[in-house]
Amino acid sequence: MLKVDQLSKDFGGLQVIRDLSFQVADGERRVILGPNGAGKTTLFHLLTGVKQASSGNISYAGTDISAMDAVGRASIGIARSYQKNNLFENLTIRENLMLAASAATGKSNWFIRDASLHADVKTRIEETAEMVALSDQLDMMVNAISYGNRRQLEVGLALATKPSLLLMDEPTSGVGPAMIDRFHHLLDSLPRDITILIIEHDMDLAFSIADRITVLNFGEKVFEGTPAETRGNATVRQIYLGEAK
Repeated sequence: MLKVDQLSKDFGGLQVIRDLSFQVADGERRVILGPNGAGKTTLFHLLTGVKQASSGNISYAGTDISAMDAVGRASIGIARSYQKNNLFENLTIRENLMLAASAATGKSNWFIRDASLHADVKTRIEETAEMVALSDQLDMMVNAISYGNRRQLEVGLALATKPSLLLMDEPTSGVGPAMIDRFHHLLDSLPRDITILIIEHDMDLAFSIADRITVLNFGEKVFEGTPAETRGNATVRQIYLGEAK
């Protein structure tokens, strides 16, 4: 599904990602771990085309997409939810989902009232709302819903595009234990035809959902393995969990 080969990113004289290589299989749940400043969010910028790499290659479904921009990558099934809410505050949940679904179905130049008349868009909205447990709040204004529900909607916007590769940047950031449990259920319920890369700060959630874990430090891959292998690795414990060797 996804292959990253010798990827690097420089900002002036600062190398944020350096010679990074890894592969993610179809349907895999891959967690990206690392301390602050490890380059995790920059990696997501590179994978989604928000920023271009300084060197290296990214292949998706067998095609080199290294030179493709963010719009092009979205059009071939790559979607992302952000660490900070990126929502239309003065629209309803339904209207936010409608904009995402309309763009994905080629109707992004229509007015909201026009898109709402089309069965494919309406069906996608309803299915997505059910997936992120917002069906009973579809007509609420975004500026009136809780922070946790905003996080769910952020994921919903990405899912409304029907991605085959979904990148999630700390979806549980700033939420309490009950919402973390809800996100765990959401991730478990997503079909395996969606491949997921997730940056997650909650270690219990990260280890429980991952098929494999890639650990970054100062822009380099320092470890990769199963959750059990990651827990038992001395280097990971030292740089990420703060334990001495």
